[in-house]
Amino acid sequence: MCSIGEKIAELRRERKMTQEELANMIGVSSQSVSKWENSVTMPDIVLLPIIAGIFEVTVDELFSVESKSRHDAAPVEETPLAVYDAVLETMWAWDESGGSVEKIKSNLMKNESFHSGFVSMTRGGVYADRNLALSYIADSASSAELLNSDGAAEFLNALSNSDLRTILKYQLENRGVSYTASSVAAKCGIAEENAKRALDLMVKYALARKDTVDMGTGERIDIYSHFGDHKLTLLIYPILSLAEQLSDFKENWCGFRS
Repeated sequence: MCSIGEKIAELRRERKMTQEELANMIGVSSQSVSKWENSVTMPDIVLLPIIAGIFEVTVDELFSVESKSRHDAAPVEETPLAVYDAVLETMWAWDESGGSVEKIKSNLMKNESFHSGFVSMTRGGVYADRNLALSYIADSASSAELLNSDGAAEFLNALSNSDLRTILKYQLENRGVSYTASSVAAKCGIAEENAKRALDLMVKYALARKDTVDMGTGERIDIYSHFGDHKLTLLIYPILSLAEQLSDFKENWCGFRS
């Protein structure tokens, strides 16, 4: 079980507070806080409710091993930005120089060519730019195997098909509309044969739905409709965002650590 001093230090760091800031809030010297955290002395019992109140925990939690941080639930619309902020804050929590996280966030927002990175030599890393905060957790051996993955290469090749991207964009802009290869080819200004190849790939990767309809005259026709839109924001847009960075990557790091 950790000591109450270790618990105070843990809670203080979680909240990005300095010892001096905590001391000022309590009304004691920063030396007192330092002695508590190093288990040289313990805070007076009358201060325990005050310290618990500052950290928004119970007095019992000050003596517990696990910290129970309290976070307000973010609305769905705000969750991606909240996660983006949390990733950056976690990446640079080690830096106690003050203001580094805010500086990195500001730099990323001001310059679209800036990046921030944190690399573990044994397991993955974290990358961020103005639009993306990505945590990659696979070990180095698993990562290297991706270079041999035919499935990954085939999917990237599918995304490189400009006709597929054109039809996918049309599909997103016309939700609820069904179409045939002939009609979408005419709408998108591409050859019907190319449209059919692109649609086969979209169906293969569940980016479109295909239903074959019997016309009652011995003729069967393929009808397509939109499907799998959620995968765009979750997976495909991040891939394209990274690909766009890599297409003209410049070593403009406003924060990097390995």
